[in-house]
Amino acid sequence: MVPDIRARDVCADMSEPGVTLSLAVTAGLYARGVRETLHRSTRAKRAIKREMIFFISGFAVLSAALLSPLHELGETLFSAHMIQHELLMAVAAPLLVLGNPVVPLTWGIPQRFRRSVSRLFAIDIPPLAAFLLHAAAIWMWHVPRLYDASVSSEAVHAAQHVSFLGTALLFWWALLQNRARRGSEGAAILCLFLTAIHTTLLGALLTVSDTPFYSVYANAASRMWGLTQIQDQQLGGIIMWVPGGIVYLLAALFLMLKWIRESGLRVAKRESVFHTVALLLIVVMLGCVDHRDAQWAAEMTGGSTDRGRDAIRSYGCMSCHSIPGIQGATARVGPPLRGIASRSYIAGVMSNTPEHMIQWLRNPPGIDSKTVMPNMNVTERDARDIAAYLYTLK
Repeated sequence: MVPDIRARDVCADMSEPGVTLSLAVTAGLYARGVRETLHRSTRAKRAIKREMIFFISGFAVLSAALLSPLHELGETLFSAHMIQHELLMAVAAPLLVLGNPVVPLTWGIPQRFRRSVSRLFAIDIPPLAAFLLHAAAIWMWHVPRLYDASVSSEAVHAAQHVSFLGTALLFWWALLQNRARRGSEGAAILCLFLTAIHTTLLGALLTVSDTPFYSVYANAASRMWGLTQIQDQQLGGIIMWVPGGIVYLLAALFLMLKWIRESGLRVAKRESVFHTVALLLIVVMLGCVDHRDAQWAAEMTGGSTDRGRDAIRSYGCMSCHSIPGIQGATARVGPPLRGIASRSYIAGVMSNTPEHMIQWLRNPPGIDSKTVMPNMNVTERDARDIAAYLYTLK
C-alpha cells in the first residue's frame, strides 16, 4: 500500500502548526512558572535550576523529534520513524519527568485553572498500571494495519504520538516521581526490567524477520537511501532492541542501587532498640490521644477533621506535600506536614495559631509574596476543615 501523498500533505499542513503551537504554549507556561518559582520559592535555587536543566533538555529532544526533518523522514524510512519514537518515549519523557514541572506549570497557568491542574498532578498512578498502559500502546501501534495507517494519515500519526508520549510520561512519572510511595520501589524496578524485556522482544522480532511487516514502506523512497525494505525494518528493530533496551536497563539498575542504599540505611536504624521502643511508645500514645486531638482541633478551628481530609484531596494538596493519613500524599515539592501542629511558625512568617493557619490556607501569596504555594481559592469553610485536620498532626 502506498500512502496518499496529497491527503497526507494536507493533514500535515494542518497538524504541524498545531504541534508548534502546543509546544510554544507549553514553553511559555513553563517559563512564566519558573520565573514565579525562582522569585517565590524557599527551596534551594540549585535544586530548582537542576530540574530546569532536565526539563529544558527533555523539551529540546521532544521538539527535535516532532519538528525536525526526522518527522518527515519517518514517512519513507521505518528506521527513522523508530528513532523518533525512541526519542519520545525513552529520552524526552524521562527527562521531562526528572524536571519535576509540577510547581512551574501550576504557577504558569491562569489562577482559575490551578485547582484543576493540581488535582491532575495529584493522581496516584501505580507502577504496574502505568507499565501496562505503556506496553499496550507500544504493541498496539506496531500491529501492521495500525502502523500503516499512522504513516498514511497524519491524524492517525498524531494519535500515535500522543499515545506514545502520554503513556511514556505516565510510566516514567509513576516510576521516578512516585517511587517514594511505600512498597513501590520494587515494583518500579520490576516494571523497568519488564519493559526492557518486551521492547527487546519486539525489536528482535523486527530484526530477525525476513518478511516485511509494513506495506506502507513498499516503495522506492526507502531504497533511495541504499536500503531495501527488509534492511530498513531490521535496522529499526536493532534501534528498538539495543539503544532502547539499554535505557530501561540503566534506569532499573540506578533505582536498584538507590533502593539497596536506602534499605541499608533503614536496616541500620532498625538495629537501634531504643529507637524502636520509643517509636512504639509514640504510636501507642498517639492512639490514645487521637480522639481528643481531633476534638480539640475541631473546637479551635471551627472545622471538621473528616471534611478536612476530603478537602485536602479535593484541592490536590498531596501534589506538593507529604501528609500523614492521606493516601498518596508523598510528594516532596513542599515541606512535609507531619508535626505541623507542634511547630512555632507557619511557613516561617506567621505564628502558628488556628486563625493564622486559616488565613494562610486561603491566600498564601497575600501573606508572603515569595512563597511558592499558589492561591487555590480555598473557601473559608474548607480552610477551617483543612486546618482542623492539620492540627491533629502533632
